[in-house]
Amino acid sequence: MIWLTLLLLFSLVATTWIGFRFLNYYRLITGTPTSLIRSAHQGYVEVIGHIQDGEGEILRAPLSNMECVWYRFKVEDLHEKKTGPVNSGESQQWFQVSDSSGTCLVDPNGARVKPDYTRTWHGNTLNPRDETYHHTNTTSRSLLTKELSGPRYRYTESLLMRHEKVYLLGQFRSVGGGRHVESVKDLTKEVITEWKANYTALLERFDENGDNKIDMTEWDAVQKAAAVEANERRRSQINSPSMHVMIAPNTPAQPYLISTLNEETLARRYGLYSLGCLVAITAEIYGLLYLWY
Repeated sequence: MIWLTLLLLFSLVATTWIGFRFLNYYRLITGTPTSLIRSAHQGYVEVIGHIQDGEGEILRAPLSNMECVWYRFKVEDLHEKKTGPVNSGESQQWFQVSDSSGTCLVDPNGARVKPDYTRTWHGNTLNPRDETYHHTNTTSRSLLTKELSGPRYRYTESLLMRHEKVYLLGQFRSVGGGRHVESVKDLTKEVITEWKANYTALLERFDENGDNKIDMTEWDAVQKAAAVEANERRRSQINSPSMHVMIAPNTPAQPYLISTLNEETLARRYGLYSLGCLVAITAEIYGLLYLWY
C-alpha cells in the first residue's frame, strides 16, 4: 500500500511537470508572433522560412545515404532482449534558413527537432547500406511487430532536407554590420597581446638598436603601430555584412524548436500532449483517493 502510494505520488509529480512543460510549449508557439529575419529583434523569436544548404560540405544520412542538412538515426536489434538502440546518432552541422527578407544560420545543438520526414524499415545487417534491404514501412506512425524469424534489425531515420519549409523558435542574434564592435582601446590591447605572443617577431620589427629588448622609445612605437592596426580592424568590423544566427536560449523556460511540421500541427500536437497529461493526472489523483479512502 505504501509503495503503491509512493509510486503514484512520484508519477503524479512527474506527469504534472511534463504537462506544464508541454502547455508552455503550446503557449509559446501560439503566442509568439512570426518575425522576418531581416527585422527580427535580438532575443527569443519565431521564424518561418525554407531550408537552404548546410554550412559546410554536403551532409548524407548514415543509413540511407540521402542528402540532407540534418539527420537523426537509430538501429535496434530485434533479436536482443536488452532495450535501447545498438547504434544511434544525430548531426550537429549548422544549416541555413531563408525567408523573403534574408538568411540566417541555424545551430541544431540543443534543439527539439520535429521533422516531417521519418522512415522506418528492416534489414539483416547493422548498417543497411551493406545489403539490399526491403522497406517494410515508410512512416513513423505505423506499428511494427517483432518477428524472431524475420529481419534482425530495425532502422529509423529522420531528416531535414533542402527546400523544406521549416518552423524555428529560439534565440535570434545578429552579428556584424557594426554591431558589438569593440573600442579602439580594447582592440589595441588585443593587438599588443597577439604581438607579444610572438616576441621574436616583435623584436625583429621594433628593436631598432639591436639589444634584444623593447625599450621605452621602441615601446611607444609598438603602441602607435598597434593603434593603427586596431583602427583598421574596427573599420573592417563596422563595414562587415550582418550575419543572423538562431541558437538555443539560455533558459529552460524557453524551448528551442526546429520543425518541418507546420505551426498549427505543432501547436495542436503539444496541446494534445498537455491534455493527455491532464487526463493522467486526474487518473493518478483518483487512484490515490481510492487507495486511502
